[in-house]
Amino acid sequence: MNPFTHLHTASAYSFRYGTAFPDALARRAAEHGMDMLALTDRDGLYGVIKHVRACHARGIAPIAGVDLALGPARPERGRGSGADGERIVVLARSGGWAALCRLVTAAHRRRGEPYVTRETVAEHAAGPGGEPLLTVLLGPASDVGRAVAERRDRQAAALLHAWRSAVPDVVVEVADLYGHRDANTAARMIGLADATGVPAVLSNTVRYLDAADHQVGNVLDAARKRVPLHPRHIDHPTAHAYLKDSTEMAWVALRICGGDRDRAGRLLAETRRVAERCVLDAVEIVPLLDPVRPRLHLPEVDGDPVRRLRHRCEEGLAARGLARSAEARRRLAAELSIIERKGLSGYFLAVAGITDMIRSMGIRCAIRGSGAGCLVNYLIGIGEVNPLDHGLLMERFLSEGRKGLPDIDIDVESARRLDCYRAILDRYGEARMACVSMVETYRARSAIRDVGAAMGLPPHEIDVIAKAFPHIRAGQIRAALSDLPELRGSGLNDRALQTVFRIAERLDGLPRHIAMHPCGVLIGNSGLRDRTPVEPSMLGFPMSQFDKDDVEDAGLLKLDVLGVRMQSALAYAVREVERVDGRRIDLDAVPRDDPETFDLICAGRTLGCFQIESPGQRELVGKLEPRTMHDLIVDISLFRPGPVNSDMVTPYLEARHGFRAPSYPHEDLREALRETHGVVIFHEQVLRVIDIMTGCGLSEAERARRALDTPEGREEVRAWFVPLARKKGYGEETIERVWRTIDAFGAFGFCKAHAAAFALPTYQSAWLKRHHPAAFFAGVLTHEPGMYPNRAIIDEARQCGVQVLPLDVNRSGKTWLVERTGPPAEGRDGIAAIGRGYGVRVPFSAVKGVSEAEVDRMVAGRPYTSLADFWERARPSRPVAERIVAVGGFDSIYGLRPGEPRWRPGRLTRRDLIAQVGALERASAGATGQLSMGFTERITPGELPEMTEAEAVEAELEILGMDVSRHVIGFHRDLLEAIGVTWAKDLLSRRNGAEVVVAGAKVATQTPAVRSGQRIIFTTLDDSTGPIDLTFFESVQAHTAATVFGSWLLVAKGVIRRTGRRAVSLRALNCWNLLDLDRLWRTQGIEAVRAVLNETPASGEGVRGRPIEYANGFRLSPYSDIGPPPGVRQGPFLAGPSRRLWHASSGSSGPPPGW
Repeated sequence: MNPFTHLHTASAYSFRYGTAFPDALARRAAEHGMDMLALTDRDGLYGVIKHVRACHARGIAPIAGVDLALGPARPERGRGSGADGERIVVLARSGGWAALCRLVTAAHRRRGEPYVTRETVAEHAAGPGGEPLLTVLLGPASDVGRAVAERRDRQAAALLHAWRSAVPDVVVEVADLYGHRDANTAARMIGLADATGVPAVLSNTVRYLDAADHQVGNVLDAARKRVPLHPRHIDHPTAHAYLKDSTEMAWVALRICGGDRDRAGRLLAETRRVAERCVLDAVEIVPLLDPVRPRLHLPEVDGDPVRRLRHRCEEGLAARGLARSAEARRRLAAELSIIERKGLSGYFLAVAGITDMIRSMGIRCAIRGSGAGCLVNYLIGIGEVNPLDHGLLMERFLSEGRKGLPDIDIDVESARRLDCYRAILDRYGEARMACVSMVETYRARSAIRDVGAAMGLPPHEIDVIAKAFPHIRAGQIRAALSDLPELRGSGLNDRALQTVFRIAERLDGLPRHIAMHPCGVLIGNSGLRDRTPVEPSMLGFPMSQFDKDDVEDAGLLKLDVLGVRMQSALAYAVREVERVDGRRIDLDAVPRDDPETFDLICAGRTLGCFQIESPGQRELVGKLEPRTMHDLIVDISLFRPGPVNSDMVTPYLEARHGFRAPSYPHEDLREALRETHGVVIFHEQVLRVIDIMTGCGLSEAERARRALDTPEGREEVRAWFVPLARKKGYGEETIERVWRTIDAFGAFGFCKAHAAAFALPTYQSAWLKRHHPAAFFAGVLTHEPGMYPNRAIIDEARQCGVQVLPLDVNRSGKTWLVERTGPPAEGRDGIAAIGRGYGVRVPFSAVKGVSEAEVDRMVAGRPYTSLADFWERARPSRPVAERIVAVGGFDSIYGLRPGEPRWRPGRLTRRDLIAQVGALERASAGATGQLSMGFTERITPGELPEMTEAEAVEAELEILGMDVSRHVIGFHRDLLEAIGVTWAKDLLSRRNGAEVVVAGAKVATQTPAVRSGQRIIFTTLDDSTGPIDLTFFESVQAHTAATVFGSWLLVAKGVIRRTGRRAVSLRALNCWNLLDLDRLWRTQGIEAVRAVLNETPASGEGVRGRPIEYANGFRLSPYSDIGPPPGVRQGPFLAGPSRRLWHASSGSSGPPPGW
């Protein structure tokens, strides 16, 4: 018996429907001895590339198709046929891949409502000569199948005839999932097929890998339909929609055919015949499966791309002052040789054209990643980093052995990223451009939300439960409840929630939906839509249904145009300097050896600066004390898992500061490792070490480095490296020492080209902070590029001498604006005064709930003479107007001074103005024109008392997300002085090892990966005099973790840890909620507070669970941060301020329920 072929199979890329990934389905099919397998995901081809790869790896012939909804109700559909529930399956015949892609694109003409009509299918089903390109399967869910199930036989025959008339290749699909009347309906459909001469095929409408997965499928049905879990909402009430083997499918065929073995045999044979004519060429779909010369799909270029690229490089040599450099010409010749052999000249020209266009639009644009190591990129203007100056290697970016296209990433201003996309779209047109997509998958919080909703839990309870967990995988939910001390005592171990958690874990990693990738853009030729299906993104851009890995496999050119908020912040700061001071700055031309800039960095005053503002980086720059751009490159590279994993940070710092002599594994490696004192820090050094010790060449060394990211790859590389190194005469001890470094470092290291590209905006941001701090802070506050909330940034601004000016309806703008407040600071006044003479003004956009249209009207209407004038011309909503009054937006107009100790009845207050807003709204509701003159006259004070200072700050925190008029810790200063806290500004004067008490508002929690595999909590507090960095090790988390994650204002006890002349942090011993201590102080006195602070913490179990252990010895806590690094956030600045009071990393838990 021939093996059965499943023609109707949904993978997990049928969002919130399928439960098995393409690789698992292909593996199971191979185990069943099947030689063909179709993937027919719902509504798209999201998983097809992965399906083709998986099938190719297992020797299975791939078949691709799609399960599509039929369009809006048509007259021929009978009553009760289902509300828009009819679906068909369309398979690509051999040679029909392009037609299938274009059909799926046509189905997505409207975002979120993919469907086809019979006419749409007919337009794509045949070629120019009438040859069939697509096969349509009319199954139980089709209009024909529904008519048969409802015994509307005549209508079913008419519908089938209509399909046959429109589409050249139509078959009837029958299935029996052992549900109510399934077998009967299938038998009647076979009868219809026989009566009309239409072929019939058998399927199992697969959506599970195993029968046990049906519970997950039921929950996905409820989540997709947004209804409670109930039998009437479940698509397949039985557990039979799994990938059955050939024997099981033969029994299904026999059951459908009523025991008629001949008819069952014909059904199986026809199924195989249809499958055979739909087999696709795997290399056509996934060109990178061709190991020799994959077919790449590059954009068309006018003229000869080789000659054009060479000519432009020659121009670049002259423009960059390298025309007489023999080194540059040798390097250029080598790079062009590789580029031309790979046929990539057009790729570089296309990218250069795009970067030229972006810069011509006045948008900051910089290269990032390994592309900075390519001299061609530098010469043709894609990047501004000269690889010859920094010893960067082309092979890390593009080498002989690398498959596919190189990856050029460019950073642009986040606020202008969509402008860049539109310009690229205009340049290439919709037929040649599409954005790359990405798939959002289930993690703990999203899985709990969907399962909780399906199980009927109240929404507010679901929200609290989900937020209590860190951003971990769904599969870790119950383990986290047991392992993490803050969750063990949270009450979430209640038996009533165990079913929710158990099912939520089953959703781990399943795709939820598709979204537009934050930076990937496809640039193709006129055949782009033949290679990838496209659908509209939420922002209206055409979007490929393939993710970043799939588009590369498909041989498509992907350009990463990453919107980086720091680039927007830098551009904004430069514009503010020109607006306020009349000075035009070219950031790319500022001196890169400014002593004052490096003084600021060495002092650790880097809050707001690109890449070096985190607690760990502030400690590292304090120890490293960078003085050159190369030092910054090293610093950025050291703060990565690879150097930490291979224990390179301490040896480098000791050698740099002369505490030990540089040590080289072998004298041959001295030149390769000289710049880092014998310590391997960069990927490029790994390549050079491998090349020197094996003689393999840099291209082969890069291939070996790339293989280090899997245990199997490491074994293969070791088996290759050791014999070659022996052959070159190196001893066993040297080989083993070098191998340990390569093994530990290679997969986790950092590319020097990437660090060099990052070092430039890092330095530029620090230079702006030192020389134009007010403009710098205005840019950072407007675009929020880093990890810290705005309330932490404004406190840093104050400490640099910049005034924070309150919201004012006549002075505030759309964004943070710089204002002159007095004479500028003298150069000798120190960092605390560098911003003196300037202030930054809180903008309208910071107000909670304000719309962009309201902000535009407020700014356009300035100046205002009264609240009534503002109400009439700016036309804000009542809540927004009340919030503006509450945070002092009208104080200057009416001379209000909230918080003054003596308020007397008869004086106007903010509360009077808030009451007036209500009167204005009522008057407006009944007015047909302008407000009456009574509302423009002086407001009569009422009997409402003025806000206290505490109430004013509370309003600022609630409405603006920041304490503008006074630091919140100031209200607790008496208590803190009484218990003897040490302020941040005084920590450097305390001796190492001293035990101190500190306090502050929490601004960040992180759980970074550390070498020991422990779960460490880094917490930063702000006490109005500076940041305080605390480290909570596992030994104290039993009694501190819940407080750290659940409280905002904290008091902590810790031991001072001096790690350099200017680096200081605390090893935390205990912590308390400041508000609890304040309450205790007010009710029981200071001695009660001291007694609490002196209590010995109750013994308790800390963090449980085993760390993740890698084959190279690296250990990682399963609860450490695994999210993207701070500083690379996308989006427009006016998406609304987050009003977050602190930064919580991906490994940070939320407040426990009831906290």
